[in-house]
Amino acid sequence: MDKVFGDFTLTKPLGKGTLGSVFLAEHRFIRKTFVLKILAEELSQDAAFVKRFEAEVGALAALDHPNIVKIHNVSFADGQYFLVSDCIHSVKDEPINLSQHLKKNLSETEIYDILTQVASAIDYAHKQKIGSYLLAHRSLKLNNILVGRDRFYVSDFGLAKLVGEG
Repeated sequence: MDKVFGDFTLTKPLGKGTLGSVFLAEHRFIRKTFVLKILAEELSQDAAFVKRFEAEVGALAALDHPNIVKIHNVSFADGQYFLVSDCIHSVKDEPINLSQHLKKNLSETEIYDILTQVASAIDYAHKQKIGSYLLAHRSLKLNNILVGRDRFYVSDFGLAKLVGEG
């Protein structure tokens, strides 16, 4: 695929969601792999959305918990905003989510471990203020829980609120 987008080379599409498209990408200069969530063009051109996005995304990037995917950067290229976050690799060295992981049989201990880590991330986030309100995920689902080599990560905190109703 290898398409240049800002300072990144998009190497593999990972999916598409409400906000836009998600890609595996390599930073062209530091040669590190990240995940880019490129916001849909219509969102990048929506003044109300851009205002909410700019006001709140800094606070989302400040989240610091071992079970929350870290947002490193927010940028703009080719008329679209995009988020740069950690690429979470599984033991198979590729990004997978909990929906994919649950296709194998898990022990009660493994299930407890997953739930404990996700609950810890949610508990931490629910104590964080974004502007005048407390943060809520608003779109927690199996696809937003990523399987790392040694832990589970919750992604896309607060992004559903930015899109708004409907």
